[in-house]
Amino acid sequence: MSVITISRQFGAGGRDLGERLSKRIGYRLVDEDMLEEVATKAKVSPEGVLSFEKSGGSKLMKFLDSLISKKFIDRLLTEERGYIDADRYVGVVKEVIQELYKEGDVIILGRGGQYVLQDQPNTLHILLVADSPYRVEFLTKKYKITERVASQAIAREDRQRTLFLNCFSTEDHDAPLLYDIVVNTGRLGMDKTEELVVKLLNL
Repeated sequence: MSVITISRQFGAGGRDLGERLSKRIGYRLVDEDMLEEVATKAKVSPEGVLSFEKSGGSKLMKFLDSLISKKFIDRLLTEERGYIDADRYVGVVKEVIQELYKEGDVIILGRGGQYVLQDQPNTLHILLVADSPYRVEFLTKKYKITERVASQAIAREDRQRTLFLNCFSTEDHDAPLLYDIVVNTGRLGMDKTEELVVKLLNL
């Protein structure tokens, strides 16, 4: 196996599974560091993002606002100034994912990897799901937050996930046929999910 993509409902344990697999099989886990690469490739300036946000016309506006802070971009970029919009952002994300695929031995958390690499060999596409009570409990324990805050976070992140993935396809993003395996972590738990994936990888 060369590349694993993990798509997940927020609170279903996607990051935990990615970290476990990375430690277990030695694959690089790609999550936040992809944002750095995307911002660099897009040559985005703080002014460019601000203009993009103020346009109000992009369905990715809130998504970008939640992922790329102005301080983060300011720290990354040189004097060159670029422009970013939904098409540009998604295009760069695709480019980065395809480059990661060529490198191999990576675990890509989110970012539409299941769409970008859908027809590529040597990939395993995983979807993690769980019911709301499990997701709320998972978040309250992991981040020491209240159930109310956890529920609000789940609703917000689910909306943003849908908005982002709609840029790749408007079909049901949790449709089983998009993935090689769909796991209900609320039923199996993380230990069994990890073992199941490792067996599938045959490593």
